[in-house]
Amino acid sequence: MEQQYKVYRYRWVVLAIYMYVSALTQLYWLNFAAIDTYIEDMLHIPASGVQWLTLVFPLIQVILTIPAGIIIDKIGFKWGVGIGAIFTGVFSLLRLAGPDSFDILLISQIGISLGQPFVLNGVTKLASVWFAPKEEGTAIGLGTLALFIGMMVALGATPAVVEGLGYTSMLLIYGIAGIFGSLVFVLVVRSKPLTPSRAPEAELSTSSWGGLGVILKNRNFILLGFVTFVGLGSFNGLATWLEKILNELHNIPMSEGSTISAAMIFAGMIGCIVVPMISDKVRRRKPFVILATLLGAICIAAMIFIRGYTPNLINCMVLGFFLLSAFPVILTMSAEVTGPKYAGVSVGYLQLLGNLAAVILVPSMEGLQSATGQFVAPLALLAVLFVGSFLVSLWLKDTHPQA
Repeated sequence: MEQQYKVYRYRWVVLAIYMYVSALTQLYWLNFAAIDTYIEDMLHIPASGVQWLTLVFPLIQVILTIPAGIIIDKIGFKWGVGIGAIFTGVFSLLRLAGPDSFDILLISQIGISLGQPFVLNGVTKLASVWFAPKEEGTAIGLGTLALFIGMMVALGATPAVVEGLGYTSMLLIYGIAGIFGSLVFVLVVRSKPLTPSRAPEAELSTSSWGGLGVILKNRNFILLGFVTFVGLGSFNGLATWLEKILNELHNIPMSEGSTISAAMIFAGMIGCIVVPMISDKVRRRKPFVILATLLGAICIAAMIFIRGYTPNLINCMVLGFFLLSAFPVILTMSAEVTGPKYAGVSVGYLQLLGNLAAVILVPSMEGLQSATGQFVAPLALLAVLFVGSFLVSLWLKDTHPQA
Protein backbone atom coordinates (compact mmCIF):
# COMPACT_ATOMS: atom_id res chain seq x y z
CA MET A 1 0.00 0.00 0.00
CA GLU A 2 1.32 3.43 -0.96
CA GLN A 3 2.37 5.59 2.00
CA GLN A 4 0.26 8.71 2.48
CA TYR A 5 1.81 11.97 3.66
CA LYS A 6 -0.02 14.83 5.29
CA VAL A 7 0.64 18.24 6.83
CA TYR A 8 -1.57 19.34 9.72
CA ARG A 9 -2.72 22.83 10.66
CA TYR A 10 -1.41 21.97 14.10
CA ARG A 11 2.10 22.49 12.73
CA TRP A 12 1.58 26.24 13.06
CA VAL A 13 0.66 25.83 16.73
CA VAL A 14 3.87 23.87 17.32
CA LEU A 15 5.88 26.52 15.47
CA ALA A 16 4.25 29.39 17.41
CA ILE A 17 4.99 27.76 20.79
CA TYR A 18 8.56 27.04 19.71
CA MET A 19 9.00 30.67 18.59
CA TYR A 20 7.73 31.89 21.97
CA VAL A 21 10.22 29.77 23.93
CA SER A 22 13.02 30.60 21.50
CA ALA A 23 12.37 34.34 21.90
CA LEU A 24 12.46 33.92 25.70
CA THR A 25 16.01 32.55 25.60
CA GLN A 26 17.19 35.72 23.86
CA LEU A 27 15.15 37.90 26.21
CA TYR A 28 16.89 36.40 29.25
CA TRP A 29 20.28 36.58 27.52
CA LEU A 30 20.15 40.36 27.04
CA ASN A 31 17.75 41.67 29.68
CA PHE A 32 20.53 42.47 32.16
CA ALA A 33 22.71 43.97 29.43
CA ALA A 34 19.93 46.51 28.86
CA ILE A 35 20.07 47.67 32.52
CA ASP A 36 23.72 47.00 33.31
CA THR A 37 24.28 50.39 34.98
CA TYR A 38 21.27 49.81 37.25
CA ILE A 39 22.57 46.35 38.22
CA GLU A 40 26.04 47.74 38.94
CA ASP A 41 24.63 50.41 41.26
CA MET A 42 22.19 48.06 42.98
CA LEU A 43 24.57 45.14 43.57
CA HIS A 44 27.70 47.27 44.01
CA ILE A 45 29.82 45.12 41.74
CA PRO A 46 32.09 46.16 38.85
CA ALA A 47 30.91 46.15 35.26
CA SER A 48 33.18 43.19 34.51
CA GLY A 49 31.16 41.12 36.98
CA VAL A 50 27.78 42.19 35.60
CA GLN A 51 28.93 41.22 32.09
CA TRP A 52 29.07 37.58 33.19
CA LEU A 53 25.28 37.59 33.44
CA THR A 54 25.34 37.92 29.64
CA LEU A 55 28.61 36.22 28.68
CA VAL A 56 27.63 32.81 30.10
CA PHE A 57 25.19 32.35 27.21
CA PRO A 58 27.63 32.29 24.26
CA LEU A 59 30.20 30.39 26.32
CA ILE A 60 27.81 27.57 27.22
CA GLN A 61 26.35 27.63 23.70
CA VAL A 62 29.81 26.80 22.31
CA ILE A 63 30.26 23.95 24.81
CA LEU A 64 26.81 22.35 24.58
CA THR A 65 25.57 23.06 21.07
CA ILE A 66 26.73 19.80 19.46
CA PRO A 67 25.76 17.55 22.44
CA ALA A 68 22.35 19.25 22.48
CA GLY A 69 21.91 18.59 18.76
CA ILE A 70 22.81 14.92 19.22
CA ILE A 71 20.30 14.57 22.07
CA ILE A 72 17.52 16.18 20.00
CA ASP A 73 18.21 13.72 17.17
CA LYS A 74 18.19 10.80 19.63
CA ILE A 75 15.03 11.53 21.66
CA GLY A 76 13.01 13.64 19.21
CA PHE A 77 11.80 17.20 18.92
CA LYS A 78 9.43 17.46 21.89
CA TRP A 79 11.67 16.22 24.67
CA GLY A 80 14.91 17.35 23.07
CA VAL A 81 13.71 20.93 22.92
CA GLY A 82 11.58 20.34 26.02
CA ILE A 83 14.76 20.02 28.11
CA GLY A 84 15.63 23.56 27.11
CA ALA A 85 12.09 24.83 27.71
CA ILE A 86 12.08 23.40 31.24
CA PHE A 87 15.49 24.88 32.09
CA THR A 88 14.34 28.22 30.69
CA GLY A 89 11.16 28.36 32.75
CA VAL A 90 12.49 27.01 36.05
CA PHE A 91 15.61 29.16 36.19
CA SER A 92 13.81 32.31 35.04
CA LEU A 93 11.66 31.95 38.19
CA LEU A 94 14.69 31.18 40.36
CA ARG A 95 15.92 34.74 39.80
CA LEU A 96 13.10 35.87 42.13
CA ALA A 97 14.68 33.91 44.99
CA GLY A 98 17.41 36.54 45.23
CA PRO A 99 16.81 39.60 43.07
CA ASP A 100 19.55 41.48 44.92
CA SER A 101 22.00 38.56 45.02
CA PHE A 102 24.57 38.43 42.22
CA ASP A 103 25.24 34.76 43.00
CA ILE A 104 21.56 33.81 42.59
CA LEU A 105 21.30 35.83 39.40
CA LEU A 106 24.44 34.23 37.97
CA ILE A 107 23.28 30.70 38.86
CA SER A 108 19.92 31.45 37.26
CA GLN A 109 21.52 32.79 34.08
CA ILE A 110 23.75 29.71 33.88
CA GLY A 111 20.67 27.49 34.23
CA ILE A 112 18.82 29.33 31.47
CA SER A 113 21.90 29.25 29.24
CA LEU A 114 22.13 25.46 29.72
CA GLY A 115 18.71 25.21 28.13
CA GLN A 116 19.41 27.58 25.24
CA PRO A 117 21.27 25.11 22.95
CA PHE A 118 18.43 22.60 23.23
CA VAL A 119 15.94 25.26 22.14
CA LEU A 120 17.94 26.90 19.35
CA ASN A 121 19.06 23.61 17.80
CA GLY A 122 15.49 22.38 17.46
CA VAL A 123 14.36 24.64 14.63
CA THR A 124 15.48 22.40 11.74
CA LYS A 125 14.13 19.29 13.46
CA LEU A 126 10.74 21.01 13.83
CA ALA A 127 10.69 22.10 10.18
CA SER A 128 11.78 18.73 8.79
CA VAL A 129 9.31 16.72 10.91
CA TRP A 130 6.19 18.91 10.89
CA PHE A 131 6.40 20.80 7.57
CA ALA A 132 6.41 19.71 3.95
CA PRO A 133 9.62 20.40 1.98
CA LYS A 134 7.96 23.32 0.16
CA GLU A 135 7.38 25.09 3.53
CA GLU A 136 10.63 24.18 5.23
CA GLY A 137 12.44 27.45 4.53
CA THR A 138 9.47 29.50 5.69
CA ALA A 139 9.24 27.57 8.97
CA ILE A 140 12.95 27.97 9.70
CA GLY A 141 12.78 31.65 8.75
CA LEU A 142 9.98 32.26 11.25
CA GLY A 143 11.84 30.27 13.89
CA THR A 144 14.90 32.44 13.33
CA LEU A 145 12.79 35.60 13.41
CA ALA A 146 11.82 34.75 16.99
CA LEU A 147 15.44 35.20 18.07
CA PHE A 148 15.52 38.80 16.90
CA ILE A 149 12.13 39.51 18.46
CA GLY A 150 13.49 38.32 21.81
CA MET A 151 16.59 40.50 21.44
CA MET A 152 14.56 43.60 20.56
CA VAL A 153 12.18 43.09 23.49
CA ALA A 154 15.10 42.58 25.88
CA LEU A 155 16.90 45.75 24.80
CA GLY A 156 13.83 47.90 24.18
CA ALA A 157 11.26 46.85 26.78
CA THR A 158 13.41 45.93 29.80
CA PRO A 159 14.54 49.49 30.69
CA ALA A 160 10.96 50.75 30.31
CA VAL A 161 9.54 47.99 32.52
CA VAL A 162 12.17 48.58 35.22
CA GLU A 163 11.58 52.32 35.13
CA GLY A 164 7.78 52.01 35.17
CA LEU A 165 7.15 49.01 37.43
CA GLY A 166 10.43 48.34 39.18
CA TYR A 167 13.28 45.87 38.94
CA THR A 168 11.64 43.05 40.94
CA SER A 169 8.42 43.40 38.97
CA MET A 170 10.43 42.97 35.77
CA LEU A 171 11.87 39.70 37.09
CA LEU A 172 8.39 38.55 38.13
CA ILE A 173 6.84 39.31 34.73
CA TYR A 174 9.69 37.63 32.87
CA GLY A 175 9.60 34.66 35.28
CA ILE A 176 5.86 34.12 34.74
CA ALA A 177 6.43 34.34 30.98
CA GLY A 178 9.15 31.69 31.27
CA ILE A 179 7.26 29.13 33.34
CA PHE A 180 4.19 29.66 31.16
CA GLY A 181 6.27 28.86 28.07
CA SER A 182 7.68 25.71 29.71
CA LEU A 183 4.26 24.40 30.71
CA VAL A 184 2.65 25.12 27.35
CA PHE A 185 5.52 23.47 25.47
CA VAL A 186 5.49 20.30 27.60
CA LEU A 187 1.68 19.99 27.71
CA VAL A 188 0.72 21.03 24.17
CA VAL A 189 3.58 20.22 21.77
CA ARG A 190 3.86 16.76 20.21
CA SER A 191 7.13 15.36 18.92
CA LYS A 192 5.79 14.41 15.48
CA PRO A 193 2.50 14.30 13.53
CA LEU A 194 0.37 11.16 13.34
CA THR A 195 1.01 10.93 9.61
CA PRO A 196 4.49 11.84 8.27
CA SER A 197 4.74 15.17 6.45
CA ARG A 198 7.12 13.80 3.81
CA ALA A 199 8.75 10.68 2.45
CA PRO A 200 11.45 9.24 4.71
CA GLU A 201 15.05 10.09 3.93
CA ALA A 202 17.48 7.47 2.76
CA GLU A 203 18.97 5.77 5.78
CA LEU A 204 22.39 7.19 6.60
CA SER A 205 25.12 5.11 8.17
CA THR A 206 25.51 5.29 11.91
CA SER A 207 28.44 7.10 13.40
CA SER A 208 29.95 8.15 16.68
CA TRP A 209 29.17 11.67 17.86
CA GLY A 210 25.55 11.27 16.84
CA GLY A 211 26.20 11.39 13.10
CA LEU A 212 28.65 14.31 13.10
CA GLY A 213 31.22 12.08 11.43
CA VAL A 214 28.73 11.30 8.69
CA ILE A 215 27.65 14.84 7.87
CA LEU A 216 31.22 16.19 7.92
CA LYS A 217 31.96 13.90 5.00
CA ASN A 218 29.44 15.84 2.93
CA ARG A 219 31.18 18.47 0.79
CA ASN A 220 28.11 20.71 0.62
CA PHE A 221 27.81 20.78 4.40
CA ILE A 222 31.48 21.75 4.81
CA LEU A 223 30.99 24.67 2.42
CA LEU A 224 27.88 25.75 4.35
CA GLY A 225 29.97 25.70 7.51
CA PHE A 226 32.48 28.18 6.09
CA VAL A 227 29.74 30.52 4.87
CA THR A 228 28.11 30.38 8.32
CA PHE A 229 31.44 31.04 10.06
CA VAL A 230 32.01 34.21 8.04
CA GLY A 231 28.41 35.42 8.10
CA LEU A 232 27.58 35.04 11.79
CA GLY A 233 31.04 36.09 12.95
CA SER A 234 30.95 39.23 10.83
CA PHE A 235 27.44 40.12 11.96
CA ASN A 236 28.45 39.82 15.62
CA GLY A 237 31.48 41.98 14.95
CA LEU A 238 29.39 44.66 13.26
CA ALA A 239 26.67 44.52 15.93
CA THR A 240 29.35 45.05 18.59
CA TRP A 241 31.32 47.89 16.97
CA LEU A 242 28.96 49.54 14.48
CA GLU A 243 28.26 52.69 16.54
CA LYS A 244 31.98 53.26 17.10
CA ILE A 245 32.78 52.53 13.44
CA LEU A 246 30.26 55.09 12.19
CA ASN A 247 31.35 57.65 14.77
CA GLU A 248 35.06 57.30 14.00
CA LEU A 249 34.90 57.11 10.21
CA HIS A 250 31.98 59.45 9.47
CA ASN A 251 31.44 61.52 12.64
CA ILE A 252 27.95 60.09 13.07
CA PRO A 253 26.83 60.59 16.71
CA MET A 254 26.55 57.44 18.83
CA SER A 255 22.79 57.98 19.24
CA GLU A 256 22.30 58.00 15.47
CA GLY A 257 24.66 55.03 15.19
CA SER A 258 22.40 53.12 17.59
CA THR A 259 19.43 53.93 15.37
CA ILE A 260 21.29 52.60 12.33
CA SER A 261 22.23 49.44 14.25
CA ALA A 262 18.60 48.88 15.28
CA ALA A 263 17.44 49.50 11.71
CA MET A 264 19.94 46.91 10.43
CA ILE A 265 18.53 44.27 12.78
CA PHE A 266 14.93 45.24 12.00
CA ALA A 267 15.62 44.92 8.26
CA GLY A 268 17.10 41.49 9.00
CA MET A 269 13.90 40.50 10.81
CA ILE A 270 11.87 41.41 7.74
CA GLY A 271 14.32 39.48 5.59
CA CYS A 272 13.88 36.37 7.75
CA ILE A 273 10.20 36.38 6.79
CA VAL A 274 10.42 37.42 3.15
CA VAL A 275 13.52 35.67 1.78
CA PRO A 276 12.79 32.10 3.01
CA MET A 277 9.24 32.39 1.66
CA ILE A 278 10.58 33.45 -1.74
CA SER A 279 13.15 30.65 -1.56
CA ASP A 280 10.37 28.11 -0.97
CA LYS A 281 8.28 29.64 -3.76
CA VAL A 282 10.99 29.56 -6.43
CA ARG A 283 12.40 26.26 -5.12
CA ARG A 284 15.96 27.53 -4.90
CA ARG A 285 18.37 28.08 -2.00
CA LYS A 286 21.80 28.71 -3.48
CA PRO A 287 21.08 32.06 -5.24
CA PHE A 288 20.08 33.68 -1.94
CA VAL A 289 23.30 32.60 -0.23
CA ILE A 290 25.35 33.87 -3.17
CA LEU A 291 23.49 37.20 -3.09
CA ALA A 292 23.98 37.57 0.67
CA THR A 293 27.74 36.96 0.53
CA LEU A 294 28.21 39.27 -2.47
CA LEU A 295 26.20 42.12 -0.92
CA GLY A 296 27.98 41.49 2.38
CA ALA A 297 31.32 42.24 0.73
CA ILE A 298 29.95 45.27 -1.15
CA CYS A 299 28.08 46.85 1.77
CA ILE A 300 30.93 46.41 4.25
CA ALA A 301 33.43 47.87 1.78
CA ALA A 302 31.02 50.75 1.10
CA MET A 303 30.87 51.44 4.83
CA ILE A 304 34.48 52.64 4.63
CA PHE A 305 33.78 55.28 1.98
CA ILE A 306 30.17 56.50 2.08
CA ARG A 307 29.39 59.59 4.14
CA GLY A 308 26.34 60.85 5.97
CA TYR A 309 23.58 59.41 8.11
CA THR A 310 21.05 58.50 5.40
CA PRO A 311 23.44 56.67 3.01
CA ASN A 312 24.84 54.66 5.93
CA LEU A 313 21.32 53.88 7.16
CA ILE A 314 20.29 52.56 3.74
CA ASN A 315 23.55 50.63 3.34
CA CYS A 316 23.19 48.92 6.75
CA MET A 317 19.53 48.08 6.15
CA VAL A 318 20.40 46.40 2.84
CA LEU A 319 23.20 44.53 4.62
CA GLY A 320 20.94 43.42 7.46
CA PHE A 321 18.09 42.36 5.18
CA PHE A 322 20.18 40.03 3.03
CA LEU A 323 22.80 38.93 5.57
CA LEU A 324 20.46 37.92 8.39
CA SER A 325 17.90 36.36 6.06
CA ALA A 326 20.62 34.08 4.68
CA PHE A 327 20.93 32.30 8.04
CA PRO A 328 17.53 30.53 7.93
CA VAL A 329 18.19 29.67 4.28
CA ILE A 330 21.51 28.08 5.30
CA LEU A 331 19.81 26.19 8.14
CA THR A 332 17.23 24.94 5.65
CA MET A 333 20.00 23.79 3.33
CA SER A 334 21.72 21.95 6.19
CA ALA A 335 18.48 20.12 7.02
CA GLU A 336 18.02 19.21 3.35
CA VAL A 337 21.61 17.97 3.16
CA THR A 338 21.52 15.83 6.30
CA GLY A 339 17.81 14.92 6.45
CA PRO A 340 15.61 14.85 9.58
CA LYS A 341 17.74 12.14 11.20
CA TYR A 342 20.69 14.50 11.76
CA ALA A 343 18.83 17.83 11.71
CA GLY A 344 19.74 18.55 15.35
CA VAL A 345 23.46 17.88 15.23
CA SER A 346 23.84 19.66 11.88
CA VAL A 347 22.40 22.94 13.18
CA GLY A 348 24.39 22.45 16.38
CA TYR A 349 27.59 22.30 14.36
CA LEU A 350 26.68 25.45 12.41
CA GLN A 351 25.80 27.25 15.67
CA LEU A 352 29.18 26.21 17.03
CA LEU A 353 30.99 27.68 14.03
CA GLY A 354 29.02 30.92 14.28
CA ASN A 355 29.77 31.38 17.97
CA LEU A 356 33.45 30.50 17.52
CA ALA A 357 33.66 33.06 14.72
CA ALA A 358 32.20 35.70 17.02
CA VAL A 359 34.72 34.83 19.73
CA ILE A 360 37.53 35.23 17.17
CA LEU A 361 36.37 38.18 15.06
CA VAL A 362 34.97 40.55 17.70
CA PRO A 363 38.27 40.91 19.61
CA SER A 364 40.25 40.75 16.35
CA MET A 365 38.42 43.81 15.07
CA GLU A 366 39.23 45.65 18.29
CA GLY A 367 42.88 44.56 18.04
CA LEU A 368 43.20 45.79 14.47
CA GLN A 369 41.61 49.09 15.40
CA SER A 370 44.05 49.53 18.27
CA ALA A 371 47.02 48.62 16.07
CA THR A 372 46.07 50.92 13.18
CA GLY A 373 44.21 53.64 15.04
CA GLN A 374 41.07 53.33 12.91
CA PHE A 375 38.35 50.88 11.87
CA VAL A 376 39.30 50.74 8.18
CA ALA A 377 41.44 47.62 8.65
CA PRO A 378 38.73 45.65 10.54
CA LEU A 379 36.16 46.48 7.85
CA ALA A 380 38.62 45.52 5.12
CA LEU A 381 39.16 42.19 6.89
CA LEU A 382 35.42 41.49 6.94
CA ALA A 383 35.07 42.49 3.27
CA VAL A 384 37.88 40.10 2.27
CA LEU A 385 36.27 37.29 4.28
CA PHE A 386 32.98 37.89 2.50
CA VAL A 387 34.71 37.78 -0.88
CA GLY A 388 36.07 34.38 0.12
CA SER A 389 32.62 33.33 1.31
CA PHE A 390 31.13 34.47 -2.02
CA LEU A 391 33.60 32.34 -3.96
CA VAL A 392 32.86 29.35 -1.72
CA SER A 393 29.09 29.82 -2.14
CA LEU A 394 29.50 29.49 -5.94
CA TRP A 395 30.61 25.89 -5.34
CA LEU A 396 27.50 25.02 -3.34
CA LYS A 397 25.00 22.59 -4.77
CA ASP A 398 21.38 23.69 -4.43
CA THR A 399 19.64 21.46 -1.90
CA HIS A 400 15.95 22.05 -2.60
CA PRO A 401 14.45 18.66 -3.55
CA GLN A 402 13.00 20.15 -6.76
CA ALA A 403 15.91 22.42 -7.65
